[in-house]
Amino acid sequence: MEDTQRIFQGFEPSNLDEFVGQVAVAGPGTPLRKFVSDRVPFSAIIWGPPGCGKTAFARLVAVELGEEMEYVTAVSAGVPELRQIVARHAGRPFVLVVDEVHRFNRVQQDFLLPMLENRLMTFVGLTTESPYAALSPALRSRIFMLRFAPLTTAEITHVLTQGCERAGMRVGGTVLNRVAAFSSGDARVAINALVWLYQSGSLIEGADLSELLKEVPVAKNFEQEHYDLASAFIKSMRGSDPDAALYYMARMIDAGDDPLFVARRMIIFAAEDVGLANPFAVVMAMAAYDAVHAVGLPEAMLNLTEAVIYLAGSRKNNSVLGAMRRARDLAQQTKNVDTPIQLKNSRTGQALYRYPHNFPGNWVAQEYFPDEVHDRAIYLPTGAGYEHVIIGYLKSLRAKKPE
Repeated sequence: MEDTQRIFQGFEPSNLDEFVGQVAVAGPGTPLRKFVSDRVPFSAIIWGPPGCGKTAFARLVAVELGEEMEYVTAVSAGVPELRQIVARHAGRPFVLVVDEVHRFNRVQQDFLLPMLENRLMTFVGLTTESPYAALSPALRSRIFMLRFAPLTTAEITHVLTQGCERAGMRVGGTVLNRVAAFSSGDARVAINALVWLYQSGSLIEGADLSELLKEVPVAKNFEQEHYDLASAFIKSMRGSDPDAALYYMARMIDAGDDPLFVARRMIIFAAEDVGLANPFAVVMAMAAYDAVHAVGLPEAMLNLTEAVIYLAGSRKNNSVLGAMRRARDLAQQTKNVDTPIQLKNSRTGQALYRYPHNFPGNWVAQEYFPDEVHDRAIYLPTGAGYEHVIIGYLKSLRAKKPE
């Protein structure tokens, strides 16, 4: 076990000069590196795919500054824990690294604001999700947003080469290149795969590396799984199966998906697949989104669960989706048609316009389409759920129209 631990430690860079990749953002001569070399406290969010060097870079910042690093995850670090961390350092500079920072709720974010404003620490937030939607404008205005790119195959080969030298592993360049290509830009996957093969004694002369790599228990395509689970989640709700929908939602959250992403998908689903069969579905989905913002995980899982059950258990109707598509198609086909004069924002238009509220029943027969379009059917209701009320009302109005 000690030998394996020593090997893994060999793949950890000991200073920023050994850090591989992200040259444009964090390489020599960049403002970020100058902040570190000048020992100036700064605040940054680093976001990028798994295995691109986010955690390693944050650790090396603390090493270069010679300051203690406090590492927490946004899911488990509430305000009391953050307050304890600050008190423990009693005014001494330190580096606070928050993983999955996109999961910080507004209370946690607001707690950080005065510390970032007064530069009481160097703050580095890490995330695989775009932080723009999750972080408040007040927090964003105080931090640098740094996007790390996936590592190239050449960069991962360099990581493996350096690590093998430090760990005393003798591995041929062809093997390192193949493992780097196998990792799909994730250095962590490449390191785990190489160490697995090395420790299993599989890297022998003439071994079929393609077959060996198939047996390595790493390198799952997390990005593809993210979209596969989201697809299964939506389709389960569309199929009115709350049990399956809840299962896939739990899979997404446990895999590290942003709960706000889940809530946003439900907002879209409520309009697209439930629609006017139950107009309250959008309200329920929006409430779940607001709850995630206000409360955060794990408590907001209750709100997400409630919304999933409600949406899956609601009658379905996609007439809104159809109406949207037909409206956009017609608008594209007739984009140069002039607006009817009685509907224009002009004195002449106002004189000709018949204000419905001045007539019995708050309705009056009046043409709203341009002459060139005239009375196209865009909204085609199915009568599911609440929509039968809309159908009844529109039928009553059409009966009043003059022939």
